[in-house]
Amino acid sequence: MSATVDDLELGPILFTATTPSGTVLNLQTPDERAWYENRRDRYLTDNKVTNVSDLQDLDRLMVLELMVYRWSMWLGQGFDYQFAHINEGELKDSLKSFSIEIRLLKANLGIDKATRDKDKGADLAAYIDNLLQRAKEFGYHRNEQYAMAVTKLHSLRSLVETFDRCDEEERRFLDLSEEKILEWIRVEVIKPWDEMAAAFRKEQAMWIRSLA
Repeated sequence: MSATVDDLELGPILFTATTPSGTVLNLQTPDERAWYENRRDRYLTDNKVTNVSDLQDLDRLMVLELMVYRWSMWLGQGFDYQFAHINEGELKDSLKSFSIEIRLLKANLGIDKATRDKDKGADLAAYIDNLLQRAKEFGYHRNEQYAMAVTKLHSLRSLVETFDRCDEEERRFLDLSEEKILEWIRVEVIKPWDEMAAAFRKEQAMWIRSLA
């Protein structure tokens, strides 16, 4: 966008952008608007800021950062947007003052590096605690499987040894046959084992969702 004679008579051309809280901000150059909108979108994407008070604080933070961006450009090129000479000492003092205010605002909003690292550490600690708890519960499951396997094995061994010791008449009296032993295995061993495994797999699926 270029300025015409009429534009210059009416005043400077401004470039508008929408702040995080939804208000309109006038900027001096297209580059400033592009920088501001990119920065705004990154802040809103990378951070969960929904409270109107926090959004207003974010507006203020971005104005401070915009000024730092603008003054850094002027210091780098040695003149302002109107090609006027700059006072480097004053700009450097302003940059220092604004940088301190920016750090304080970021800390207040919880978006500074220290807070992010702290949150990551807390999340990691909770994640590890959850893993340890799941490992303990998995150990309980294995103990239950072992107890069932040993108990059922001894029962099966007793049935087979009784079958081997008995003659046909004793087996009929005890209602003990090879078919009966197979049925006992299906009902008393395989079925409860599968039920236990299915219940544990269902619980594991919930673990995976909670850890994701």
